[in-house]
Amino acid sequence: MQDDKTTRRTGDKAALPKARIALLVGAGLAALLGLVAALIRADLIHPSGRVPLADLHGGLMVYGFLGSAIGLERAVAFRSGGPGKPRWGFLAPAMGLLGSLLGIMVLVASALGAQSGVLRIELLAGIPWTLSMLALTAVYAAIWCRQASAEVLMQTLASLLGLVGAAGWVAGLDSAVLSPSWLLFLVLTIVGERVELARAAFSSVRLESGILGLSLLLVLMLPAQCMAPQVGYPLLGLSLALLLLVMAGHDVAKTTFRHGGLPGFMGTCMMSAYGWGLLAALIWMVAPLDSQTYWGDMALHALAIGFILTMVIAHVCMIVPSVIRRPLPFHPLLWVAWGFMQAGLLIRLLGTIRLFAPMWKVGNALNVVGMLAMMMTVVYLAACGKRILASKRQHRRQGEDSVDGMPEAIVLRNDLVLTAITVLLLVAGMVLMVIRPGLVKSAGDTSGIGNSSVHAVEYGVMPAENVKPTGHVTQVTVGVKGMAFVPDSITVPAGDRLVVDFRNTGDQRHDLVFANGKETGVVPVDGAARIDVGVIGADTLGWCSLAGHRQMGMELKVRAKGAASTAGDHHMEGMAAMGSGDVADYSVPTAAKLKAQAEKSNPASAALPPLKDGNRAGVRQYVLDIKERKEKVAPGLERTVWSFDDADDPRDSDSRPRAQGPVLRGHVGDTFEVTVRNKGSMSHSIDFHAGPAVPQVMMRNIEPGKDLRYTFKAERAGIWMYHCSSEPMSNHIANGMYGAVVVDDGTLPAVDAEYVLVQSETYLGAKGGTADSVKVVSMNPDIMAFNGRAFQYDAHPLGLKAGERVRIWVLDAGPNQPLAFHVVGTQFDTVWTEGRYLIGGTAAADPSVSASAGAQVLPLLPAQGGFVEFRVDQPGDYPMVNHAMSLAEKGAHGLLRVS
Repeated sequence: MQDDKTTRRTGDKAALPKARIALLVGAGLAALLGLVAALIRADLIHPSGRVPLADLHGGLMVYGFLGSAIGLERAVAFRSGGPGKPRWGFLAPAMGLLGSLLGIMVLVASALGAQSGVLRIELLAGIPWTLSMLALTAVYAAIWCRQASAEVLMQTLASLLGLVGAAGWVAGLDSAVLSPSWLLFLVLTIVGERVELARAAFSSVRLESGILGLSLLLVLMLPAQCMAPQVGYPLLGLSLALLLLVMAGHDVAKTTFRHGGLPGFMGTCMMSAYGWGLLAALIWMVAPLDSQTYWGDMALHALAIGFILTMVIAHVCMIVPSVIRRPLPFHPLLWVAWGFMQAGLLIRLLGTIRLFAPMWKVGNALNVVGMLAMMMTVVYLAACGKRILASKRQHRRQGEDSVDGMPEAIVLRNDLVLTAITVLLLVAGMVLMVIRPGLVKSAGDTSGIGNSSVHAVEYGVMPAENVKPTGHVTQVTVGVKGMAFVPDSITVPAGDRLVVDFRNTGDQRHDLVFANGKETGVVPVDGAARIDVGVIGADTLGWCSLAGHRQMGMELKVRAKGAASTAGDHHMEGMAAMGSGDVADYSVPTAAKLKAQAEKSNPASAALPPLKDGNRAGVRQYVLDIKERKEKVAPGLERTVWSFDDADDPRDSDSRPRAQGPVLRGHVGDTFEVTVRNKGSMSHSIDFHAGPAVPQVMMRNIEPGKDLRYTFKAERAGIWMYHCSSEPMSNHIANGMYGAVVVDDGTLPAVDAEYVLVQSETYLGAKGGTADSVKVVSMNPDIMAFNGRAFQYDAHPLGLKAGERVRIWVLDAGPNQPLAFHVVGTQFDTVWTEGRYLIGGTAAADPSVSASAGAQVLPLLPAQGGFVEFRVDQPGDYPMVNHAMSLAEKGAHGLLRVS
């Protein structure tokens, strides 16, 4: 759309257009805020305040940044491309900037305590963004009047799609449902501009009309995606794939990517963009999931970053000069930004395939780095570029083109009519959804398909079509106190759409999940999230899905006022009795399978470790890293464990998982300085029984990425337990968060061998998942173990020579079962437990204790510990067992091999 005068005005000697640059800077600031919101959404940063900036991520990126940038570039082209030099086109970027500013003001006001019902972000930010799209559509309409063409019609269609999407958000439609239409506004804008810029490749009128027809088909699929996502998403993906395949097949990028310099860079960017766009289309076809799932997120960002932003960086050397009247020479630095974007998407894709959150987060971070690199490179080149890019004139069409004898004017008229019909159908669909909110469904909502609605009613969740939507929205704020939601019960008029502002006012991480699948995701302490639950047709439940939290009472009852009783309290109680969702999908492994895995696995060392000196006398320093990792339990079966790892011990690396913390050692009077670093994804803590400490100071929750220095003085001898004290403690201990501290007073006689055995319990949850909270509460473990793995000392016996004396320290870590420690074929001559000798030691001087006394069992309850001593004279294998034999048969069993 630029004429020769505009091109000449981009020289270094022309005056800087300060107003344009201010608008461009405003769009850049919206992008920066959008990137911060992206980091919050990905749980990569945890702001201390409660500003829900993450809720505005999509709007800031689509309308505040890219929409404003498109509006600014089109306004410049419109003003310079005809007589009169109209300025009204700049209303589009100005309204985009205003919407971003008002949106941020609403968030700040909300953080300061303003009522969210008074300051609705959808209105104060959405209305200016809607006006911005209206102004952009008017600019395209004026350009059409100057020069009618299919590519202008495509861009007009895109702006109308952006207008309808913004207006739908203002009218109360869920942004998660609208997100595909927001992105397709940008996709169709890029398609239209590619047809315009690569005119030689798309010069056939038949081809242009075909691309427009595919664009119209794509737009028509959007109402289906919103109202019937199980069908609409595959059709939307198919339409998008057809459009991108036609574009990629004719674009000059398929040959220019082999060249050097700017042509090669642009060609490579564009071909990679088409690839990511096709991946998004494929995901929509085969995995039609909403944005709250890994695959739904991957599809949206493959389109947003992989296609849209990669296309933007491909054309940045052409777009920016037209706005700032300064050249933007190509520089290899642009490859860096492109590389970060592609690497981030690839890692994000791997994290999606593996359902591995840390990898997915790394991909998020690299995408943000790529965006920042692009913005900084553009600023640098615009400020410091010395060379003026040699621009190539676009090929102009000569003569009158025709299709099968039909003049181009008639083709354009038909295209215009079809576009108008498509837009009217789109608007009608959006109006219908606004009038009848019950028609709108997220991709995860399968109500009404097959028998799923029957199951919904069974568990007290009435499908929306069974109740008449009122069109009203009930908005409530839910907080946390201890391990409970506040309030824990809310009443909603039947037919109202429920929107919950969840604020985590507790002391550890939580989420909020509803029975229809809507969820907030994990929210950090002092964090906030908004969740659109949908139209409420019957009583239902919400809960915290983090391991064990629901069992501690974190449920939110939703009462539907005026609803027909279809499920009632009976079903509410039935849902409350359900577990955390960690239902096992396999049988508990047999002892044979557990022993087979023990044979293939390296054993945890049972030898009492040596004393570890600190940086000064009498100080024992340790660094423990809290980690979450997979552990193989049996062939074909994994579980997720949470553990305390000794950061200085290479044996605790990720290549050698441990299901319990290391054994710490010291003498009476020593000071322990333990640094605990939370490298997990949820809140954890630690409690050392080995020394006194103020619970509120030392045993507080540690947020992910944070650390705590725990200091205590070991004043008494014994084997002491340490464990995570975050609620529910039983679940954290059952997931592996325990260990032992051995403190001696220096009076123990020397022995030939000294071992430590810690008994623990495993409650298998979903395959590959954490412990089943319901099983933990029922206190019926699936597997028992010494030092974290069942039967490992049967496969790798502990050693002793005949005639030698051995001391075995024993701790019952629980969380629930007792330990009757016994070594078959032996008798203990010394037994010490919980601060006293039962036989041997100082008890030998007690005349009431016979000098010939012996013991067969060291009895321990959970968290109790002690040691036994004995001598074995005859070679052989001596089983070490929990003499609660059912527990021994589940894995609390090993061998002492005497040679």
